[in-house]
Amino acid sequence: MAIKKKKKSAKNKTSKPRTSPPKRTTTQTKEQKATPKVRTASGKIPQGRTISTQDKYLDKNAKEPNKQRPVVVIEANDKNELAVVQLSSRPGKDRTRLRDYQDGKSRFKHYVEIEDSEGNPIIVNEKFRENHPNMDLSDKDVKKIVDKILNHSKNSTDNKRKINIFRKRK
Repeated sequence: MAIKKKKKSAKNKTSKPRTSPPKRTTTQTKEQKATPKVRTASGKIPQGRTISTQDKYLDKNAKEPNKQRPVVVIEANDKNELAVVQLSSRPGKDRTRLRDYQDGKSRFKHYVEIEDSEGNPIIVNEKFRENHPNMDLSDKDVKKIVDKILNHSKNSTDNKRKINIFRKRK
């Protein structure tokens, strides 16, 4: 049995030589590249933006201090100090499911945080890193979170007190 070899036909190639695409010239600094482009007109972090942090920066007595946790911004003041709510994937008491975010696998805790574990205001820095805008929560979800934590949770009085303290900062 003889194996037939296919002959390669020589095609007449008249294509252009390959060239690399033109280089992009940017005048942005490293600081501008590090933060996502989508901000409000005044430069504030918008409601619904998620931020990554470690548990040790929110809670001194965290069980897993190095665990990365997303938090969602529910309010920002003029200094870009943030009031945030922690997100979680586990069910439990004082947690409510977000049906429209991450296929309904995500939940939020009913606690507002306005300071880190050292008592400093929460701002975007090396402890709290801003996520890409495609990870943002919708306005509907943010309104649901704010309504739940301020009006329909066990610790709504503590949450309202924290938000009032936060709003008085200028």
